[in-house]
Amino acid sequence: MPVTGSPPAGGGRLHERDGRATLVARSPAPMLRASGHGPITRIRLARTVAGRALYSVCAYLVDGVLIDNGPPATARELVAWLRPRPPRLVLNTHYHEDHTGGNGALQRAFGVRVLAPAASIARLAAFYRLPFYRALVWGQPTDVAVEPLPPVVDTGRYRFEVVPTPGHAPDHVCLFEPEQGWVFSGDLFIHERVTYTREVEDVWQHIASLRRVLALQPRLLLCSHAGVVHDPQGAIRSKIAFWEGLAERARTLYEQGVPLGAIRSRLLGREGWMTYISRGDFSKKNMIRALIKRQAMVDRR
Repeated sequence: MPVTGSPPAGGGRLHERDGRATLVARSPAPMLRASGHGPITRIRLARTVAGRALYSVCAYLVDGVLIDNGPPATARELVAWLRPRPPRLVLNTHYHEDHTGGNGALQRAFGVRVLAPAASIARLAAFYRLPFYRALVWGQPTDVAVEPLPPVVDTGRYRFEVVPTPGHAPDHVCLFEPEQGWVFSGDLFIHERVTYTREVEDVWQHIASLRRVLALQPRLLLCSHAGVVHDPQGAIRSKIAFWEGLAERARTLYEQGVPLGAIRSRLLGREGWMTYISRGDFSKKNMIRALIKRQAMVDRR
């Protein structure tokens, strides 16, 4: 899951006082909005509070194939919207709950096949109990049985190459249609200036994956959070440059003996509400740590 510090999308409003986060309960409601982009339909899904979409994710429908399908919290609305246009196939870019949360409901409603990266299958079959903040935002997934993605998915009209792109998650893949120049990027891109990561993310592997997709010379990027990106090569280059520039500045400070928290403060500012509610799992400090250590440096806390 992303990202850059949006407000919570679960069942309440987060108030922060004296460095402590407090959740004030409200009744969440799901939202679905669809928009056409030539033969591709973007389906934006979110929980809302007081009618406001607080955190959203996109699925895409193209030639009867649904690419990702949002969180458990919006599965019922997605199924209802798809009734007049049932998908022939469902593809997952990775196992995270905001991309696979509709799998079970779609299988039950349409008897549709769901394909996912091979490394996703065991996780989806026995989905672990989510940390509080992720269950709040997206809902707890149910266990589902899915099939492995082949190297190429042929829809009849389009041919999607499955491109391994680990980093955000170890099982992450993108789907590339070479004739059209489309890349369905899951959580590979998200934003040009992502400053928060989870502890388990591998930022340098993520950068290598960005370069792998850039080498494909995509002409349109369909992102699960940024939506439709019309200059994908420029956007990907900007993201790589931002992370690599941040890494260089962070390493310079690290070598001067500056503590990790102080580096984060100087380069990225204070942590946001998500760091508090996730108990540090999703933070700017994680980003700085990942950038300076390159999997080998000793962490200076």
